[in-house]
This record gives sequence, structure tokens and C-alpha cells, in this order.
Amino acid sequence: RNDSAYQYWVKQIKDRDSWTCKINNKDCFGYCIVHHILSWSAYPELRYNVNNGITLCQCHHPRKRIDEQKLIPFFQNMVEVK
Repeated sequence: RNDSAYQYWVKQIKDRDSWTCKINNKDCFGYCIVHHILSWSAYPELRYNVNNGITLCQCHHPRKRIDEQKLIPFFQNMVEVK
């Protein structure tokens, strides 16, 4: 994930999300992370799709795979589809 395509994808997501957590509530803390909505390993064709990424703070970034799965529809609704 340290290739130039990945770095460019991360920048595109952060620029789209104004470099802030998309949830952006009082619980936000820490640095922002770009999260793949549909996983990197299961959906290789979506790895660099801008609509498959969302900027989240450390608090809101899912810590477990089960949490990730539950949040997919929520995150997809938060991302602007262009």
C-alpha cells in the first residue's frame, strides 16, 4: 500500500472530505485515516475507487472486521457518489 497509486487515492479521499472525519462529532479525536469501505483484500477492483474510501478519525475508524461489515451501508451513504 506504499505505492504512488495508493498515496494518490488517499489524497483524493482526504481532499474530498476536507481532511476531516466524515462523522465529525464531539467524539472525534486523533489523526484522520482513510478507510476502505469495501475491504482491500475482498474487492481488489475497488482498491483505488474514490467512492470506496472515507476519511475517519481514530475514534470512528472500525477496529474489528465485524464492526466494518455492519458499517458498510452507513459509510456508503455518507460518501458522495460522483
